[in-house]
Amino acid sequence: MTTEQNDGAPTEWPSPSKYNRSLRREFAFYLGGLVLLLMIFTGLIITNQLVTTVTDNIIDKILAQTRSYAGAASKQMIAADGPDVLMLTDICNKLMADNPDCGWVGIADKQGRYLAHTNMRLVIASSSLSLVGSDTYAGRLRNGEALQVADDSITVAVPIMEQGVTLGALAMSSSTRPITLVRKSALLTVALITLVMIIIGVPLTMVILRIRLKPLNLITESLRKVNVGNLRFDLPIKTFNEFGYLAETLQVMGKRLDHAQKQMVETERMTRELEIAREIQLNILPKKYPCGEGFQFAGKYRSALTVGGDYYDFIDIGPNRLAIVVADVSGKSLPGMLVMLLTRDLVITHAPHIADPAGLLSAVNRDLLSELRKGMFVTMFYGILDTGSGRFQFASAGHNPLIYYHSAENICRLIKTKGYPLGMMNADAFDKRIETGELLLNNGDCLIQYTDGINEAMDSSHSEYGMERLVSIASANAPLSATELTGAVMDHVSSFVGEAPQADDMTLLAMKWGGQVTKNNEMLVADGVDVAGY
Repeated sequence: MTTEQNDGAPTEWPSPSKYNRSLRREFAFYLGGLVLLLMIFTGLIITNQLVTTVTDNIIDKILAQTRSYAGAASKQMIAADGPDVLMLTDICNKLMADNPDCGWVGIADKQGRYLAHTNMRLVIASSSLSLVGSDTYAGRLRNGEALQVADDSITVAVPIMEQGVTLGALAMSSSTRPITLVRKSALLTVALITLVMIIIGVPLTMVILRIRLKPLNLITESLRKVNVGNLRFDLPIKTFNEFGYLAETLQVMGKRLDHAQKQMVETERMTRELEIAREIQLNILPKKYPCGEGFQFAGKYRSALTVGGDYYDFIDIGPNRLAIVVADVSGKSLPGMLVMLLTRDLVITHAPHIADPAGLLSAVNRDLLSELRKGMFVTMFYGILDTGSGRFQFASAGHNPLIYYHSAENICRLIKTKGYPLGMMNADAFDKRIETGELLLNNGDCLIQYTDGINEAMDSSHSEYGMERLVSIASANAPLSATELTGAVMDHVSSFVGEAPQADDMTLLAMKWGGQVTKNNEMLVADGVDVAGY
């Protein structure tokens, strides 16, 4: 079944069997009909013109004959003893003999009574001449003349005059048979020409079309062979007309469609791999935050649309010793995730054996140098909390500054120790710069660590959230519990960015020292892990 998109356009490739009508046959049918209509129209015009011409010639001939014989009849009309009926009858017979299509001839006096006629019965019966004139040929008639055109005859009446005096009239009726024969002959000729054109012209046109439309056949056959798996067109058409343009366009379009299809398949594969990678990333991040009698952790994690390189973890490395790791890989997508997994394994491997945070970062750096490709690096914050005394040792490999809230002074400070990002510098240069810092936490103090997805978050106008906002909101909410603090910060960031998509993961961890706890050395379920992202 053909599925349709929202705009109603079909999405499946059209079936060739649905389009089996031949363009040549349709063209021949339309051509034959067009020729027939044109010939009928043209034939009617030519026939009418020919009939008009023949009719005009017959009328001119009749008028000329009647006028000639009317002159001769005038001499017999003024005879001393009155009109010579015999001579007038003889004139009528001669005029009829001169015109083979003549039906009758008659001569009437001034009152219209027949004096002579080729049909003597009309004379004996004292019949009268009566004509209904036609205005169609009025321009051909002289003064006193009359013309009557009927379906089967043309009748004219010419006055018989002598010295300007009208003595009577000479009338003649001629058959329209010649006109009818001309009309039939013209129509028959047009019909024969039309038949010849259809019988010969249409097949000849089909042959010419077959030759000239061969490129179209090649294009059609090529389209019939196209399937979803092969969108390329092989069209050996080199003409420089519309078919050549169409063929070249289809070939280019086919190559681009084939390339686009492969890209789409690759994109779908990559999308699926990214989804799997995100699932792996979320599964390796801690599901619980540690919580003890004198300390409490809380955090928020929010993933971006792509696989990020954020990594954070809590590692139990001995009695009353808890390691905290927050890292961010420079690369994104699958390469970034693979580096993050490698870094995680290295930290977990070295953490139980190296007590100094700077020493651990140096060891991880040495191991990463041979594994990372040029241009990739990892920023990492690594700290060790003595859960009994509140002593906190830490080192930073190019990571964001630690936000330290000193409850006694009610202020936040940014603390950053020296150190290059992991994998960027050789071991000697890295070891010379890296250093370990130390804090002794007092009741109510708070530590906040994060990745740059927070301070570099952007709103729809591409303005950054920035460190100033982060420190300000952290300072305002630091007296609260760790859970309330992380919630307030992330809500503020979310309000700032709105609906703008983010390109980096956001990780925020907060530790409250001396805060209210539940049970000693218990891991609490992580609060606020947001895997849906923006």
